[in-house]
Amino acid sequence: MTDNSRKPSLFALKMQKRQRNQQNSMSIESEFNESPFGTASVLLSGPEATDIHKENIQKLSSMSVEEVLKAKHELMNSIDGKVIEFFKSRRNNNFNHGKYDIKSADTDKVQLQDKNIENKMKNLPHIKNLVNNGLNMDVIEEDKLGWTGDVNIENQNQEIYSARFGLDGKLLPYAVKNKTTVDGLHHHGEEQHRPGYTLDELYSFLRKNHAPQRILSLDILAKLINNASTYDTVLTKPLLCSIMDSGVFILFRMALDDTNIAIITNAIQAIGSLFSRQSDRKMLNGLSGCNCDIALPVYIVSDAEIDQSELDKSSDYDLVVLDLVQGALRTDLIIRLQYIVFNMNIGLKSLVDISEILTGIASRGEKYAFIIVETNLYKHLYSLVFTSLQSNDLSESFIYLTRVISSKSVKCAKKILELKILYSIFKYIHTPTKTPLLLECLYLWQTFFEYKLADQTITEVANLVLKFVDRSIGLSSDLTKTDLALMSASLSLIESALRNFGQVYIDPIYQLTEVILSKLLLNSKLPNFEVSKLIGNCFSVLSSINLKFNDLTMKVVAYLDKHFGKMCEILCDNSWLMNNYINNSPKCYPNLGYINLTLNEGEPLFILIGIMKFMYKNPKHFDVPIQFWTYLNKLMKSSIEVSHWYSRYEIIFLIYFLKTLMNNNFELESTHKIVITLMSFIPKFMAEDLCYDLNLFFSSSYIERIKFKSNFEILKSFYEMLIPIAKSTCASILITELNPVLPKDWLFIPIIRIHETEYFKSSKEGETLLKEALANILFMETHYPEISEQTPLAARYCRVACTFMCGRRGTIFHEVKSVLNQIWHIYASHNRNLNFKDPIQGIESFYDFYKTLCEHYVSVSYSDPVFGAYILLPLQRKHSVELRKLVWSEIDLPETINIDEEHLIKIPLNNYIEPVETNEELLKMYSRAWSLRRKLIMYKIAISHLKQL
Repeated sequence: MTDNSRKPSLFALKMQKRQRNQQNSMSIESEFNESPFGTASVLLSGPEATDIHKENIQKLSSMSVEEVLKAKHELMNSIDGKVIEFFKSRRNNNFNHGKYDIKSADTDKVQLQDKNIENKMKNLPHIKNLVNNGLNMDVIEEDKLGWTGDVNIENQNQEIYSARFGLDGKLLPYAVKNKTTVDGLHHHGEEQHRPGYTLDELYSFLRKNHAPQRILSLDILAKLINNASTYDTVLTKPLLCSIMDSGVFILFRMALDDTNIAIITNAIQAIGSLFSRQSDRKMLNGLSGCNCDIALPVYIVSDAEIDQSELDKSSDYDLVVLDLVQGALRTDLIIRLQYIVFNMNIGLKSLVDISEILTGIASRGEKYAFIIVETNLYKHLYSLVFTSLQSNDLSESFIYLTRVISSKSVKCAKKILELKILYSIFKYIHTPTKTPLLLECLYLWQTFFEYKLADQTITEVANLVLKFVDRSIGLSSDLTKTDLALMSASLSLIESALRNFGQVYIDPIYQLTEVILSKLLLNSKLPNFEVSKLIGNCFSVLSSINLKFNDLTMKVVAYLDKHFGKMCEILCDNSWLMNNYINNSPKCYPNLGYINLTLNEGEPLFILIGIMKFMYKNPKHFDVPIQFWTYLNKLMKSSIEVSHWYSRYEIIFLIYFLKTLMNNNFELESTHKIVITLMSFIPKFMAEDLCYDLNLFFSSSYIERIKFKSNFEILKSFYEMLIPIAKSTCASILITELNPVLPKDWLFIPIIRIHETEYFKSSKEGETLLKEALANILFMETHYPEISEQTPLAARYCRVACTFMCGRRGTIFHEVKSVLNQIWHIYASHNRNLNFKDPIQGIESFYDFYKTLCEHYVSVSYSDPVFGAYILLPLQRKHSVELRKLVWSEIDLPETINIDEEHLIKIPLNNYIEPVETNEELLKMYSRAWSLRRKLIMYKIAISHLKQL
């Protein structure tokens, strides 16, 4: 037993053993000739003990002293010291050789090895009953028997402690009170009082040679990964990021090379969980077909978009942590999976997991999708799904994989069509057995239509889909969720055919949609998600037909008059643009993140999109409720940078709503408010809509309202140059293209670009651009302050102040002095919000920026009062003393800074002199004010402080 002091190191133990053996060897040498071997063995017992003892004596007698000592020395070095002590105790104790009374309970023979044994025995009271109650129980080692005692629960009140997970992959509480010994998950490692395993312990199991431990670890990690996002709010770091950053895929991949089929199956399950993106799949399944849109994301790893030669230099571990897909491909993952499928007997569940892995790889982009479709593994899965097996789970997963591949490019879609897959899925459509599988078949069919492929199947669309919709509609009964989902998908397919191939047997289609709308629009309650989706798709279908629907239009107007206000209230409270978006996905394998929304509750967004599409094609005046403008005002004030997948639906609604209002010749000032709001929301893949919005922004009516002598063509051209050429097709969208084209501070981009570009800074075109940008900023600050206030006041100050450092010889500010002065007054009126201590986006150090600005003031200002007002603003007492030291450290600055009386009225002198300055270094600088030649504002500030001392 050991005490509570620190245990000796391994080296110290080794040295103690060596010294003990040397001492034993010396004592044995001196006693060798003096001690007889004895007549019986001390250690052995039983019928053969005497014969063995005699053989040992004969062997020893034939050896010389040196040989005996050498052999004894070797034995002493090879046997543990405690064993030697045990041998000695057998000789020293008064035993009857060859006999041992197992029932003897002489406690005097117990050898205790710890000074504090009494304290430790309190934790193990049952050990006393074991003393001399069994073979070799005369020496009790508490350390070895400690696991048999009660667990001492410690540190229950820790705020932060290591996460432990159960066999089901779920996070366990700090401690669990078990009613019986079989309850809970027990272990004998660190934190014995806590149930479950940590990630490090699970990783250590993966490295073991013991197969059950590896299987257990793989099973727990697979379940844990599936539950990972659930615990992001209670862990210090997102769980999935921790797992990915550990490079655990390497361990999974090593397990895949095992020969044990159970290990291989669990490894496939774990890798499948790693690649599955379950939360994304769930949301994409629900949103697919909404407003006839089936686009899928292309997941780009920005950090891995570097030269291939640099990636080749990375180790396998580094590449996996940087980009999971590329790292997995380097390990020949697909080849290994292909070998397993062809040569081992794995179950259907493993085939589904393999399909999920291939889907994750294909989602990375066109190159990776094409790699998948050309493998024998994909073709083998194809044959299993459409010939040999009848597994709905595998079929659904495989068809989704095929849809992902097809959506990446025309090239990939054509490669899929070469397999005649479209005709193979018709059997699922004709004889549907499972709704999700049928939905995937319809969406895959539509994917080919989006690329204007599979036109030979057009003739089957109307008859097949109309027959199915007609069967599902059940006009005499309530529609089920399944009916609604299938009808929406069918209408989405029809709309795609109409949009891409022209009119397809139109009469039955629009008659059917009118019947559906007539039933659904009569409902007095707002629709739920599935009904909203169906109504939106009906309107989208009618919008694809170049016909007018006067009767239906009147019904839509009546419906809007009744429900539009309530819908806008719901939008205002549950806006997808203003919702708190969270994305804790690892950089090496990103996902779409999530917002606080459910697709089962009432959601008016998709019905509004469909209605606005329809009203755009069928113009008719309707009233815009006050609730919409409340929603828009809230949206204008939102400073959230929106760049996620779910934001696009609300943006599409606003764009179609804007187009509808323009068609109805709605009030220009109100429509312009929508235009301005949309400027910082429209993503890169909707570049055409931004061009439309930009044209409305710089319309003649807006230019007239600015009242500035310019047509703003240069400013408009500047923003048009920022709009990228859209790369995404209608079947896939790069997640990098979800970022808005223009940032929240888009008003100030021209000034920043001029300041950073030498050509613009000194060119006449740049000066014109600067003037137009300042006029635009002033108008927006005055009339739409909500847009300007999305950028912090300190950042707006810095961006406008850059004007003083632009133009030929830095004197352009003289030509826009009036505009700069008006902007200064606006900023001064919000002086309480001015804070230069917090980080300012785009500026590494405000001190350095301000220093450069002061240097320009000395060089080109000629004591200009407007420039002086901008210089003086950061010198208020509430801002950093270092800025005031900077100004007074320059000889020329204090006697050249000049402002007008209007500036002191806006920000009074008290802001600069109260409270009294306490910094001794700055006070010494103030004493130089007596020698200033020009007694301007800085002189007044310094003298006021000195007089108050």
